[in-house]
Amino acid sequence: MKRWTLPFAILLLAAPLVRAEELKLVTVDMQRALNECDAGKKAKEDFKSQVDKLQADLNKQKTDIEKIKEDVEKKGMVLKEEERKNIERDYQRRLRDFQRTYKDSQAELQQRDNELTSEILRQLQEVIAEYGAKQGYTLVLEASNTGAVLYNSRSIDITDLVIQEYNSRRKGATAKTK
Repeated sequence: MKRWTLPFAILLLAAPLVRAEELKLVTVDMQRALNECDAGKKAKEDFKSQVDKLQADLNKQKTDIEKIKEDVEKKGMVLKEEERKNIERDYQRRLRDFQRTYKDSQAELQQRDNELTSEILRQLQEVIAEYGAKQGYTLVLEASNTGAVLYNSRSIDITDLVIQEYNSRRKGATAKTK
């Protein structure tokens, strides 16, 4: 234990000798970068159209089910026992199918959102790593509302620069594939 004390003490004494200018810290708000980059905006639009389409399908199913329920309630007393039971079974079957479809669609949408988001985040991280190295940054911290960074000056926030770099690379990659 004593043999680590001296090197550790020397390290602590030497730490103030490192000049602050040599340490280049910046922050990036990954959530904002994800939401504001072109690919993130497009993914959000595509996802919203998928949600809207699915919502329309679910609303149609729900309306059909509600109509069956109303028919059972209105005509229930007039119908023969066998007909009423058949309509009720049909109603229960459709209701179960609707609930399954709803649950499955929620899981599918969540998975799709995760796939889109994770791919864009991976690409953003690559851009940040390359940009940080090119600019000579010592450390790039993630400054979303995760609680990891409690405060940072806007002067060290490079989120806008990262978004610009990401968008320009995506446009360059799109132009090359055409």
